[in-house]
Amino acid sequence: MHKLEDKQIFQLKNIIDTLLEATEHFSKLIKEKELHQSIFIFNSIVEGATAIENLLNRAEIKIDDIETEKINKPLLFIAREMEKNNFSKVSEITRFSLQPQLRKLKKAFQESNGDHSNQKITIGVYLDPNNPRKSYPESRIKALVVEAEKQDAKLLFFSSEDVNFETEEIKGDMYINNSWEKVSHSFPDVIHNVGITPRIRQSLTERKLRRKLPFTSFGVENKLHLPKKMLQYLTFADLLVPFKMVTDESIVIDFVNENGKAVLKPIVGRRGLEIYFVKKYKNHYIVQDDTKERRFNQAELKNWIYEIALRKGRHYMVQQYVEARTKNEEPFDIRSHVQKNAEGKWQITKIYPRIGNKKSILSNISRGGKTDDLEAFLIHEFGEKGKQYNKDLKQLSFDLTQHLDKIYGLVLDELGLDITIDKTGRFWLHEVNMGPQSTYHEKERAVNTIGYAKYIAENGIYLTNSSQRLTSKGQFNARNTNLPWAELSKKTSIGMLVPEQGENELAIACAYVAKYEDVDFFYFSPKDIDYDEMFIKGYFYEDKEWISKVVNYPDVIYDRLRLRGVKGHNTIYEELEGIPFTNEFYGNSISKLEVYDKLTKAKSVDDVIIPYQKVGKVRDIFRFIEKYGTVIVKPEIGSFAKGVHLIQKIKMNKYFVVDGDKETYHSEFSLSDYLRSMIRKDTFIVQRYIETRTKEGNPFDIRVHMMKDGNGEWSFTNSYPRIGINYATISSTGNGGYIGGLEGFLNRNFNDNDSKLKQKIEKISLNIAASFEDLYKNELSELALDLAIEKNSTVYLIEVNVNKPGIIYYEFEVAKHAIPYSVYLAEFEKQKRMIAIDSDISTDIE
Repeated sequence: MHKLEDKQIFQLKNIIDTLLEATEHFSKLIKEKELHQSIFIFNSIVEGATAIENLLNRAEIKIDDIETEKINKPLLFIAREMEKNNFSKVSEITRFSLQPQLRKLKKAFQESNGDHSNQKITIGVYLDPNNPRKSYPESRIKALVVEAEKQDAKLLFFSSEDVNFETEEIKGDMYINNSWEKVSHSFPDVIHNVGITPRIRQSLTERKLRRKLPFTSFGVENKLHLPKKMLQYLTFADLLVPFKMVTDESIVIDFVNENGKAVLKPIVGRRGLEIYFVKKYKNHYIVQDDTKERRFNQAELKNWIYEIALRKGRHYMVQQYVEARTKNEEPFDIRSHVQKNAEGKWQITKIYPRIGNKKSILSNISRGGKTDDLEAFLIHEFGEKGKQYNKDLKQLSFDLTQHLDKIYGLVLDELGLDITIDKTGRFWLHEVNMGPQSTYHEKERAVNTIGYAKYIAENGIYLTNSSQRLTSKGQFNARNTNLPWAELSKKTSIGMLVPEQGENELAIACAYVAKYEDVDFFYFSPKDIDYDEMFIKGYFYEDKEWISKVVNYPDVIYDRLRLRGVKGHNTIYEELEGIPFTNEFYGNSISKLEVYDKLTKAKSVDDVIIPYQKVGKVRDIFRFIEKYGTVIVKPEIGSFAKGVHLIQKIKMNKYFVVDGDKETYHSEFSLSDYLRSMIRKDTFIVQRYIETRTKEGNPFDIRVHMMKDGNGEWSFTNSYPRIGINYATISSTGNGGYIGGLEGFLNRNFNDNDSKLKQKIEKISLNIAASFEDLYKNELSELALDLAIEKNSTVYLIEVNVNKPGIIYYEFEVAKHAIPYSVYLAEFEKQKRMIAIDSDISTDIE
C-alpha cells in the first residue's frame, strides 16, 4: 500500500466534511418525511462512504479507533428501514450511529495527520434565569465538580444574564484550585441544563444558545399532556391512573362521588406540594393534605375547590386514588431514576421505594418520608412475589423510558418514574418527572450527567425537540417555504410590526422614506414570525409591489401593533426581546386618573389639567355639578368617545344629560339612579366641563400629534382642530364632523394673527410630552394630545393617547419621523453595545 499524498489527504478531508454536512441535511429531510429528497441525499452519502473506504484501503495509514465497517453497517440498516418508510428508526440510526462514527473518523484522521489537540471539554451548567450555583443543592454542585475532575472536563456555571452573543463569551463561575472564580470564557462545548422544569416556552437566550451549541436536556410536557401523549401511542397506556382536568368544581365532586376517593394535584408541581386526598364519608367529605384533615359539606367543598384549584389561576387535575400501603399502613411508591450514560445509553441510576408516614397520603422523602433497599422492601411486603416484582420494575423502567424517549424524538437524558403497586399486584404510573430529586445519590447521578454531556460534545450531537416547537399551525414556517431569501445590503434594517390586516398606506410611505434614508425596510405581522428558526416572512416594496421574502430579525422594530403586555401577545414581544422598539409602552389603554395624578405633580404642566376626581359615590358627581354647573363624566380607562356623559344643571331638580347623540332630562332622583347603575359597571372620573366652541357654536378640540425625529427629539407631526356639528360632549368627526388647518382655525376663532396661541399650544405640548416620558420611564416615540381652548384662550389637556392615534391623510409625515427615529435607535443600540464591550475589555485588562 502507498502512503496518502497531500492531494489525497486534502481530498479525504473534504469528503469527510461533505459527508457530515450531507448527513445533517439528510437527518432534517427524514424528520420532515421528505422521502424523495432523502433517497437522493442518501445515495450521495453511500457514494462518499465508498470513496473514503477506497482511499483508506490504498493508503499506508492506520486509524486505530475507526473501521469502515462501522460506517457501512449503519448505512445498510438505514437502507432497510427506508424501504419500510420507518422514518423514526432512520432518524435514530443516523443521529446516534452514523453521524458519531463519521465524527470519530474525522477526529482520528486529523490526529493521524498531525492534529493532536486534546483540550479538556468544557461543559456549561446552565439555568434560566438564575445561576445554578444559587438554585441547585450544594451537594449536587459538589458532586458535579468532583466528577468533572475525574472525567477530565471543565464546568462553567452560568445563567441567561451571563451570556454575550456579540463576543460569544460567558461570564460564569468555575471551580479553580479549590475555590470559585468568576471568569470570562468562550462558549462551552456542550450545555447541560440539569434540573430543568417542564415549560412550554424556552427563553430567547436559551433558544439562541441551542442554535449554536449542543444541549443535553429538554423539558417534557406537564402532568396533563404527557399522559395524553401516552394514550395517543397506546403502549403503556394501561399504566396510567384515570384522571380528569379540573375546569369546574362539579368535576371534582362528581369524580369523588363516583369513585369514593380521589387525589387532587397541580398539573405543574414538585416535591408533593399542594396535593390533596379527597374522600366521601356519609353525607360529607374529608380532605387530607399530607397529615392534616378537614371536613366539609358539599357546599363548603365546592367553595374550597374554587379557592384551591380555580380562583388562583392554577391548573389542577383530579385522579383516581390508588391504594398502595405497606403492611404497616404507610403510603409508598417506587422512584426509578434513569439516565443516559457516557455511551448515550439508558441505565438505572437508582431505583428505590419511598415510604411515607402512616398518617400521611404522600410518600415523598422531602415531606418526611424514608427509603429502603428495593428488593428487601418488596420481599418484606409481598413475599416471594417481591423478587419477581423487583425484576419487573427494573425491566419496566427500561422499556417505559425507551418508549417515552422515542415519543419525544430521542432527546431525553434523564427521568424520574414514579410507579406504585396496588393490593392486587398491579403496577401504576403516577408521574414522570424531569430533573428528579437525588438527595441521597448525587454522586451516582453526576457520573452519568458528566459522561453524557461529554458524549454529546465529542460526537457533536445537536438534539431538537419537535414537541417544543413554537411555530404553530398557520404560522410562517421557514423550513417548508419556497420563498426567496432577502439580501440586505444596507447598514440598518427596519422591520415594521403591523396587525394582520396590515397598514398599507403607511407601509408604502415608510418604504419610500427608507429608500431615501438608505436603509432596508420591510413589514411583517405576528403570523409571519418563525419562532423556532428565528426568521421572518418580510414584505419588501419593489416596483410598486409587496414581495414576500425570508429575512433575519431586523436591527430595530417600528411597532404599529402596539399590544405589548396585552394577553395573547406576550410571545411576540418576548421573542423579539433585545431588539430596540420604537415604542415600549404597554398596549392597554392607560388610566386617565393615573395620567392626571402624575402630570398634576409635574409643576411645568399642572396648570393645564382640568379639575377632576375619581368617582367613588354618586354624591361625588353632584358635588362637582354644584361647584362647576356643567361636568363631564367619563370612564377611567378607554376611548374618550365611548361612555362619556355631559351633565348640566338647568335649574333646581332638573338636569340635562348628553350621552353621544342621546339627549335626556332628569330629576335629581332619576339622575341618581342612572348614575348609580353606571358606576356599578365601571370606574369613572368626573371633571369640570371646558366649553370649547367655534364662532358657529360647534364643539371642537385640538389634536396635536407628536413623534420623535432622527435626533431622538420630540417633533410635531401634525396639529389640527377636530370640529363636531352638534351639542355633543366631544368634538367627534365620526357623525359629520371634520378636521381643518390649525393656523386658519385659530385666526378665525381666536384672532391669533400673530400665532401666539399656536406657539402656546406647541410649548404646552412639548412640556406634556417631556413630563409624560419622564414620569412613565418607558421608551416611546409617539403621543397624541387632545387639547381644549376656552374663550379666553386658556389651554387645557383633555386626553393623552399613547398607542394608536389616527394618521389618515398624513402617512408620509408619520413615515418621515418613524424611519429616521428607527435609524437613530439602531445606532444608539450599536453604540451601547460597543461601550459595553469596551468596558468588558478594560475590566479584563485591569
